[in-house]
Amino acid sequence: MKEKAVQLLKQLEEDIKANRLALPSLPETAIKVRQLTSDAQCSFVELEQEIAKDAGITARLIKVANSSALLRSRKVTTLKQALSCLGISLIRSLVTQLVILQSLQTGTDKATLREFVENSIAVSSLCHSLASGHRHLDAEQAALAGLLHDVGRLPLQEFLAKRVELTARERVKLEQMMHPVVGALLLNEWRMPEEVIVVARFHENIMRETQQPGPDYVDITIAANLLHYGLEHPRYQRYKDEVIPALSKSMQDEDADHEREKAQSRASLFSAG
Repeated sequence: MKEKAVQLLKQLEEDIKANRLALPSLPETAIKVRQLTSDAQCSFVELEQEIAKDAGITARLIKVANSSALLRSRKVTTLKQALSCLGISLIRSLVTQLVILQSLQTGTDKATLREFVENSIAVSSLCHSLASGHRHLDAEQAALAGLLHDVGRLPLQEFLAKRVELTARERVKLEQMMHPVVGALLLNEWRMPEEVIVVARFHENIMRETQQPGPDYVDITIAANLLHYGLEHPRYQRYKDEVIPALSKSMQDEDADHEREKAQSRASLFSAG
C-alpha cells in the first residue's frame, strides 16, 4: 500500500503541474486581507472597505468582538468598532479562518463537508485553547494550523474517486496515508506560514519527539486531534497504551475535560448564526 501511495502522489503532482487537477484557490477576500495586513502602513479604513464586501464575515467579526473571551465593556455594533477592538494580527487570522470555512461549505457533498468543517472547527478551537497555555506559541497561529491540518483530504478525495481500480477500502487507507503531503502542497500554494505547512505535513506522526522541552505547533495539533477524536477512534487506537510526547508537552496541568470546555467557547464563535 505504501508503494501505491508513492506512485499516486507522483501522479497527483504531475496532474497538478499539467493542470489536470486544480488545487482549490485561497478565497480572494483572504488573499486581499492578508496582503493588506502584511503592509506596515495598513490602515483600518482599507481593511474595513475590503471586509465590508462580505456581510457574513462582517457579522462574524462583530460576534467575535462581542465575545466574553475579549471582555469588552461596551457592545460592538459596527465593523469599524470590531476592527478597532480586534487589532491587525487577530483580524488577519480570523478573516483567513472564517473565509476558508465559508469556502469549504460550497461543495456538492454537503454531509461530508459539514462533518469535515465541524471537525476542523473543533480541532482548531482545541489548538487555540492548548496553545494559550504556552507563552512561546501564538494561539491564533495554532488555531489556523488546526483548522487547515486536514485540508489535503478534500482535493485528494476528488483525485482518488477517479481511480476506478481502487476499492473503497483502499481509497480510505490511501487518503489517510497521503493527505498530509497533499495538504502541505496546497498550503504552500496558498503561501501559508511555514508553521502551518509543517503541521499539515507531520500531524499524523503521532509519536514524534523533539529536543525542545515545550510543544511546537505540530505537538499542539496532535494533542488537539487526540482530545477531539479520543484514543478509541480507529486512527488512534494503537496508541492508547503509549505515552504520547505531544500530549504530555501540550496538556501541562490541565485535564482533558477542562481543555474541551475552554475550546467550546471558541468554537461557538465560528458556528452558524
